[in-house]
Amino acid sequence: MNICIALIAAVGFLAGTKVPENSVMKGADAFQGTWKLTAGEVDGTALTPEQLKVGKLVIQGNRFSVTLPEKGTATGTQKINATKSPKTIDVVDASGPNAGKKCLGIYEIKGDELRVCFAAAGKARPTEFASKPSGAQWVHVWTRVKSE
Repeated sequence: MNICIALIAAVGFLAGTKVPENSVMKGADAFQGTWKLTAGEVDGTALTPEQLKVGKLVIQGNRFSVTLPEKGTATGTQKINATKSPKTIDVVDASGPNAGKKCLGIYEIKGDELRVCFAAAGKARPTEFASKPSGAQWVHVWTRVKSE
């Protein structure tokens, strides 16, 4: 599993941003904040509960910091395109083993849930939210952390 994954997006967020009730956030604004990894799979294999405990994503502007199990923390930038279908996200890690490499992905946000699917660096953008054995792609589901 590559650190590029998160980006997720991967995606720039202000830690602790609370989403107003009954509002629809658009584009990069919807990504802002802190997210907890709640589900995912890599090459067709589901992440374990132990792996899910570690996953954290913080997005501020177009910058992200992601902590993943067994990978540590990586930082980088993201670029989203909400006009495509599915919506696209590109991340470039600034640190870690994939520093300087671009990972292509797709995303969707529904309320406080962010779902992303990324291909390994140098691979074609995924067209669906799926991870297959030896497919060099992964799916992550992130839930927004509410500020208290």
